[in-house]
Amino acid sequence: MSQASARQLIRDGVVGTLAGSASILCAIPATAHVLSVSQGSLRLAGQAVQYELRMPLSEVPEDENPQATLLEAFQVFSQGQAGVLADQACREEAGQGLYICEAEYRFAAPPAKISVRCDFPSVTVPHHMHILQSGEGDSARQTVFDITSRQSEIRFVPPTLGEVVATNVGAGSRKAITSPELLLFLAVLALAARSRREFFVCAGAFLCAQTAVAATAGTLGWIPPLRFLEAAAALTVAYMASEILFLPDARHRWIVCGSMGCFHGLFLAAFLAATAMKAPYFLSGAISTEGLIVTAAGAIRLRCVNGRAEQLVAILLLVGGLAWFGLRLID
Repeated sequence: MSQASARQLIRDGVVGTLAGSASILCAIPATAHVLSVSQGSLRLAGQAVQYELRMPLSEVPEDENPQATLLEAFQVFSQGQAGVLADQACREEAGQGLYICEAEYRFAAPPAKISVRCDFPSVTVPHHMHILQSGEGDSARQTVFDITSRQSEIRFVPPTLGEVVATNVGAGSRKAITSPELLLFLAVLALAARSRREFFVCAGAFLCAQTAVAATAGTLGWIPPLRFLEAAAALTVAYMASEILFLPDARHRWIVCGSMGCFHGLFLAAFLAATAMKAPYFLSGAISTEGLIVTAAGAIRLRCVNGRAEQLVAILLLVGGLAWFGLRLID
C-alpha cells in the first residue's frame, strides 16, 4: 500500500469515527435531561443500615413500579453478604419536585464495614450521578456514583482533607466526561479552529468564561431554569456548527467561544447548587479534564480532518443541535 493510500485510509477512518460519534452524541440529550443528579444518605442503626434517596421527579424511571426499580438498583453489602431490604417506602413530594424513598437494609450482626453498589445510571440515564452521604453533619463523607464508578466502600468516619479534595476533583472530572451537552460543544469547538493558535485562543476563552461563571453564578444566586439551559446549550452547538459551515472566514471567533462558555458555566453552577460539592476542587477537576479532552480533539482535527470531514461533522452537529433545541421547546 502506498503512503498516500495509507494516509487516505487513516483520514477516512477518522471521518467515520467523528461522524459516528457526533451522531451518537446528538442523540443522547434528546432522550433525557442533561443535568441528571440525585442525592442519598446512609446511617448505621445497630444491625441495620438506613438509606434515604432524594431524586428529582423528572429523573424517576417511567415504569409501573419505580420504587422497586430504584431500590433494586441500590444494594448494600457487609462482608460480601447483601443486606435484606426491609421497611421500604417511596413517595412523591410534588411541592419540592422530589421522589423520596426510605429503606432499611438489615444484617445478621452489626456491620463492621459497608460497601454499596449503585446502578442508577442503568435505570435512569447513562450520565446520572448519585451523591451519597454517609454520616451526619460536618463529619459526613461524600461518595459519588456514576457510569464510571458503580461500587464503593462506605466509611462512617469524618473524611480527611485529602479525601475531600480527591472526591470533589474526581467528581468534577467524571462530570466533564459524562456530560453530553459539554462533549458536543467541545467537539464543535475543536472543529471551529482553523489554526493551532486560534485553537488555543478559542479553547482558552471558553474555559476561562466557563470557570468564571460557574464560580460566581451560585454566589450571586442567579441560575436560570434547567430547561432554559438545555435549550441554550443546544443552540451553542448549532450556532458554532453553522458558523463553521456558512461563515468559514469569520474573525474573532474566540469571542463567540467565550460567550458560549458562559452558558456552559451555568450548567456547572447548577450542579454545584444541587449538591454539596466544594466549588474550587470540583471546578479544578472539571476544567482540567475539559482541557485534556478538547486538546486531544483539537490535535486530531488539525492533523487528520480535511474540509470534507469538517463539513460532514459540522452538518451532523448542526442538525443534532437544532433537533435537540426543538425537542426541548416541545418538552
